[in-house]
Amino acid sequence: MIIRTMARAACALGAALCVMTPAAAQTASFPNRPLKLIVPFPAGGSSDILGRAFAEKLQSELGQAVIVDNRAGGNTVIGTQAAASSAADGYTILQVTPNAVIVGSLQAGLPYDLERDFKPVIGVGAVPLLLAVSAKSNIRTIADLVAAAKSTAGGASYASGGIGSLGHLAPARFLRDLKITGTHVPYRGVSPAMQDVAAGRVHFMFVSSLEGMQMAKSGLVRVLAVTSEQRLPSLPDAPTMAEVGFPDFTPVVWYGFVVPSKTPPDVTDRLAKAFTKVAGDTAVRERLGGLGLAVHVRSAPEFGKYIHEETVRWNRVVKENNIRME
Repeated sequence: MIIRTMARAACALGAALCVMTPAAAQTASFPNRPLKLIVPFPAGGSSDILGRAFAEKLQSELGQAVIVDNRAGGNTVIGTQAAASSAADGYTILQVTPNAVIVGSLQAGLPYDLERDFKPVIGVGAVPLLLAVSAKSNIRTIADLVAAAKSTAGGASYASGGIGSLGHLAPARFLRDLKITGTHVPYRGVSPAMQDVAAGRVHFMFVSSLEGMQMAKSGLVRVLAVTSEQRLPSLPDAPTMAEVGFPDFTPVVWYGFVVPSKTPPDVTDRLAKAFTKVAGDTAVRERLGGLGLAVHVRSAPEFGKYIHEETVRWNRVVKENNIRME
């Protein structure tokens, strides 16, 4: 009797294994080879620094190498398209920032839709923007900036790392709030934009704390305000936008990770757990915190909702200011 029972159990187990789908088998063994993390920005920048900080720690959590693939160009379109066309198996992860939602508002006919073709894994945090002017200038307050704008043909000039970047849209909205005009001066990257602001060739710019902190600490630029809710410990003398009268002006550079939308839920959950553990790692938090990034985990549903809200927000700014890709 016992032998027959054991035989039946063995047959049932064999049948279950035989009907296991390839997808289920893949999920059970995930990951069994190296993963690729696409960062749609050049190597060495703030996004690259964050991506590599996570990739290094993810390797120990997932038991496989996580290779950072810098796919810069097209205001994140090149890297995002590469991720969208990859297999939905969890082995390709895409880092996303505000640029990913802004470009959808600026460029019609993109070969992908961020919300349709990707599913969120996790949001990991954000860095505030610094409202920076040349330390050589006489602009010490926002009132001074308004006065400079009114006394200059074309209004206040503002630099950015490129058309359609957050550094372009944030000041456009800010000037609209101030009810003054301005002239956008786009550069090929944040570094040359910062250099011209420091030299006094351009009135101001909004730059992420990751990219502007060093020049602020060195005294090359003066920070009039920060867009974080609290003052930054690394810039204790710089007031928040709320302190200078703009409580609703809080744009930040947020970071998160997504995968192709048809990635199996179990695989997405596995990735989310690994990312969450890395986000809680003390060394990672200290490394990124020193650059001004506050690690704040958003679950997949929370991050998906946030991406939608950001899409609506920046689409409105694009339309209100008639911003176009030139």
